[in-house]
Amino acid sequence: MKYLLAVALLFATPAFAADYTVDKAASSVTFAGEHAGTKFEGAFKEWDAQVSFDPAALDKSSLKATFKPASATTGNKMYDGTLPTADWFDVANHPEATFVSKTITAGEGGAYVAEGDLTIRGITHPAKFTFTLSDLAASPVTAKGSLVVDRLAYDLGKKSDATAEWVSKDITVNLEISAVKK
Repeated sequence: MKYLLAVALLFATPAFAADYTVDKAASSVTFAGEHAGTKFEGAFKEWDAQVSFDPAALDKSSLKATFKPASATTGNKMYDGTLPTADWFDVANHPEATFVSKTITAGEGGAYVAEGDLTIRGITHPAKFTFTLSDLAASPVTAKGSLVVDRLAYDLGKKSDATAEWVSKDITVNLEISAVKK
């Protein structure tokens, strides 16, 4: 009887997702769009991510990413000078942007879908992105994904370009994360 109870408790123990340590030097968070018909790209230099993931326990998996908008850089002096201003990221009043997952589910073709809340400039909207993973048995694990952000929904450049005449309304954020199990 004692052994039956032990076995029952073993199988009743909830599965937990594994925590990962992100290697920021081997990872990147970039963004891309168009200005006056010319494509531009940039990167967030300061960001952090907390990742817990297990494909067998997706209900226990989670992702939280924090970005410092003041660290956004494109290599173009005009863009880099404009991004931190009150009309764009307003970094004086909103030093952080975040994505916090609510669910992670299996997608098509071995991909996964993270759905949650994206907050930029203190404005929060639901967001989701699809990502793929390298072999989870290997180390490090690489995750690649992208998210299209409607900049006007977050009041980014809304005063200077409310109709997206100059800067594309949709900005693509690309993630390439390298991490190891803790």
